[in-house]
Amino acid sequence: MYKISDEQYANVRAWVHEYIDRICIVRDTSMPGKKPGTKYSWMFYLRRGLFDKKFINAISQMFIYKIEREVGVEFDFQLSGMETAATPMLVGIPLIASVYDIDINSFVVRKEQKEYGLCNWLEGVPNSKKVLLIDDLCNSGISMGRAYNILSNMGVEFVPYAFSIVNKSNVEVHTQQRLNSDMYLPPEFKMVSLFTLDDFNLTSPSH
Repeated sequence: MYKISDEQYANVRAWVHEYIDRICIVRDTSMPGKKPGTKYSWMFYLRRGLFDKKFINAISQMFIYKIEREVGVEFDFQLSGMETAATPMLVGIPLIASVYDIDINSFVVRKEQKEYGLCNWLEGVPNSKKVLLIDDLCNSGISMGRAYNILSNMGVEFVPYAFSIVNKSNVEVHTQQRLNSDMYLPPEFKMVSLFTLDDFNLTSPSH
């Protein structure tokens, strides 16, 4: 039996969609792009929401709903991702999941290896279960791919799924493969996302 009903999900999704659209997207503003000489006219800033307790609660419920239906109800994995965007999700999701009697471990991957003490790459205590990677966005940066590479080099095994709040792809202009995965992860990884650019009437700058 599913923990989150279709009706619950629809209500939470509507609230999260309105919140992201109002709070977490910067529009009609010229901003420096990642590549020299480029400009952005819009961008997501989901961290505005990820430190809001109501928002992270809602995202966690949506995570449970999507994972139950697309991955399985066993939740037989642990969560990880790259700091700093994934960090509030790695704290919030296990907390909210525990309310639904779901036990999920989580840990974060550092952007750089610590240079003193334990010289560790990870914060938290990984267990022996396979890892499901999470991030706020996919198809927009290398954070998921970097987390995957660091953990792979440590011998960590993965479930062939990853989770993001927004997939920065459009249904009409990208291949189904692009929508189903992150460009920096192995192609067999299926991306479970809550929203695409179409949900916010946005188009990828590369198209």
